[in-house]
Amino acid sequence: MLGSGSAGNATLLEDGGRRVLIDVGLSYREVTRRLAELDVPPETIAGVVITHAHGDHTRGAGLFSRRHGVPVHTTPATREVWDDEVSSWGELACDEPTDICGFRFTPFEVLHDADAETVAFRIETADGTIGYATDVGCVTADVRSNFSDCRVLVMESNHATDLLQVGPYARSTKARIAGTRGHLSNESLAGYLRDHLGRSVRCVVLAHLSRVNNVPELAEMTCREALEARGREDVRIVVSRQDRVAETVDLAAWPAPAHVAPALGRQASLPF
Repeated sequence: MLGSGSAGNATLLEDGGRRVLIDVGLSYREVTRRLAELDVPPETIAGVVITHAHGDHTRGAGLFSRRHGVPVHTTPATREVWDDEVSSWGELACDEPTDICGFRFTPFEVLHDADAETVAFRIETADGTIGYATDVGCVTADVRSNFSDCRVLVMESNHATDLLQVGPYARSTKARIAGTRGHLSNESLAGYLRDHLGRSVRCVVLAHLSRVNNVPELAEMTCREALEARGREDVRIVVSRQDRVAETVDLAAWPAPAHVAPALGRQASLPF
């Protein structure tokens, strides 16, 4: 994760020299600065994939696309409401797998209050599958089904319920955040991990933490308690941050999963 939160979201997915950005909600200057921290020249990015049309996921995408000739992959509904120009478009369709730069993305709709649909991704790589859902009001049956055999989960852990309720936001804003089309709480994520975590999961990345209604240590503790209740103390937890690049998650460092799609090539690293 190059950065995650209400001020901007961007994730780098890398397989050797093949690189994709999931969302570019940071400014162009900031996303290129953070790529430089990882020794990744921006001109080596081969594609941008967008989850939804909110500015904290699209802010720098248009300029990045135009400056480096990078295609932007979105659903038609998101493209329709997007108020920016890009170098070229790539189309995504919900529930249909699409090969992008050696990765197989399957978008599916989740509940969130964007103008167009919001999608999560099931991302197939040579070293296993990633479940990616950074903005989701609640965990639906589709989320559980698509993420059941993933090795890495990138999941929203936006707020602590009690902190949201006593926080400074207006009552209407609190209701929107806590609603089924808002943002996932620490407690809701913990319930999913405790009751539905797949056996193959090796790492959970906590995303989109609120700087007002959450504390990284609290989000991690809530997640860890849920994993312990599930009997999964072996699962690694990575907490993403708004102001800096999170630690790298490297699927290739783990033993290869039993079923590997050979056409995808070997996964080198995932700099979350």
